[in-house]
Amino acid sequence: MPTARRTPATRRSKAAASSKRKPATPASPPDEPLILVGPPGRLRGTVTVANAVDERVAVRGAVLHREGEPTLSGTATALIPPGATAAVPVTLGLARTTAPGEEAAELEVGGIRRPARLIVEPEPAVRVSPRRLLAAPGALAFTLVVVNDGNVPIPLAVTTLARTDDGGPDPGPDVTLTVPDAPVVPPGGSVAVDSELTVPDLDPTRRHLARMPVGTADIEVIILPRTQPEERT
Repeated sequence: MPTARRTPATRRSKAAASSKRKPATPASPPDEPLILVGPPGRLRGTVTVANAVDERVAVRGAVLHREGEPTLSGTATALIPPGATAAVPVTLGLARTTAPGEEAAELEVGGIRRPARLIVEPEPAVRVSPRRLLAAPGALAFTLVVVNDGNVPIPLAVTTLARTDDGGPDPGPDVTLTVPDAPVVPPGGSVAVDSELTVPDLDPTRRHLARMPVGTADIEVIILPRTQPEERT
């Protein structure tokens, strides 16, 4: 009666080792830095991840490393099938006042750091108060508050004009905004300045509107009809 041939212990151990699944790892980092570009709150780029193992690879999140700065988490999500390569979108948000320019960094995806280049674009953004002014012909003094929510300085003009509109086919005369001590508002800063709005004589039977520019914002100027009732004799 023939006897079963035994498999040597070394062969059995090799077979068992080969049957174990290798841990899922993304592709090796490229030599060229990844480019992340956009305004401070929306830096975007794409990282290529190759799945060289026999199971699906889940990419969840990205981490930005900058010299002298705390790490910053970003979004990067993908589920990559075995043997496939995927272009994974990455989004990061820096502080809104981060100045425009370029910066070298490292981006960590799937546990691997890759060189990255951040390109921050200018993003002018201004809020004003009041947002609306009810005016009449003549001069109106008020306090103008300007808040700079962007990442570039915003200069205010001493004199600004805005064309009036009464709904007809032709534009009307200008209203004038005067800011005698017009400052430059730094990123993240705010100012309150004495200002004056001057309205010329307009058709009193019509409503007139104007949009007065202040930085990247507008003040809506409203001049209401002002016909007086006839006097009785």
